[in-house]
Amino acid sequence: MIKYLSDKSNRAFPIIGVGGIHSAKDAMEKLDAGASLIQLYTGFIYEGPELINDINKEILKRAGRLPR
Repeated sequence: MIKYLSDKSNRAFPIIGVGGIHSAKDAMEKLDAGASLIQLYTGFIYEGPELINDINKEILKRAGRLPR
């Protein structure tokens, strides 16, 4: 759905990726599909605050600010 909305709207509005985010990989899939933001709720509860750190590290790696 994220990819569909992103493609059809030509990214005319922010899309928030929600649901099923339990890892950095899950978060990156939402962002790669076209989400501008992601919302963590259940994943944060079950995985803990380290999940946010993992996601931030993956974003920085992709931006070339951390070694792969």
